[in-house]
Amino acid sequence: MTRIVYANLGYLRGIDGSIRQHVGRFWRHVYTPLAAQTESIAQLTAKIKEFSPDLCCLVELDRGSITNRFFDQLPTIGSELMPVSVAHGKYGMRRPLSPFHVSYGKSNAFLAKRPVTATDRYLRDGRKKLVYDIRLQTETLAVRVLVVHLSLVENERARQIRELSHWVAEDHTSTIVVGDFNAFRGESELRPLLASGHLYHANKGMEPTFRFGPWRAALDTCLISEDLRNHAKITIVDQPYSDHQMLVMDVGGSH
Repeated sequence: MTRIVYANLGYLRGIDGSIRQHVGRFWRHVYTPLAAQTESIAQLTAKIKEFSPDLCCLVELDRGSITNRFFDQLPTIGSELMPVSVAHGKYGMRRPLSPFHVSYGKSNAFLAKRPVTATDRYLRDGRKKLVYDIRLQTETLAVRVLVVHLSLVENERARQIRELSHWVAEDHTSTIVVGDFNAFRGESELRPLLASGHLYHANKGMEPTFRFGPWRAALDTCLISEDLRNHAKITIVDQPYSDHQMLVMDVGGSH
């Protein structure tokens, strides 16, 4: 069995999406103390240790910014458990940013138990452009994993999803597309990716993955190729340090 974990970390601010924490800890959006980050990282690392994934895909990680005391969160996350770690700025800027720019340090990343083949690709539209295209080879499985974090703007997001559908069509190998799609209008937004029949919506009908006070939404999405339908299981796991839930994907064997 191959295990893949995906999580939107919310920059490890320690805000779980409740109104109480959004109000009581609102200042963490402007400046997150090191102690709060350290506590969140310890909770995340405990989950990585508990689930022991082969691949851990992370969005909304801070590599050091004006809002977090310029603290690089990546080296402290499960480094002993996941020796391979890669991170890039999620905005795909063509020129270096000033350290005082609001987007500086805001990154996506992945961790792996063993070396993988990976490419950082960038969508044409939207501010959030980074997509990781990862080839994971284990003793029992070869799978392509695309990790995304899409635009909050609907028309930009629609163009991003259409472009992603072309990327998926490049290779009809076993495939997982996972990430924060920000698909506020629901599954209808995913039609370009589902139209060919190569992928199915694996966490459709499961519990919501995002919380803002009483409002819940399934913004974090996992699409899996049909050849894995009977060999994949998804579990949604609470993250007390983020307003998003974690997805744990077990692939291989019978489920």
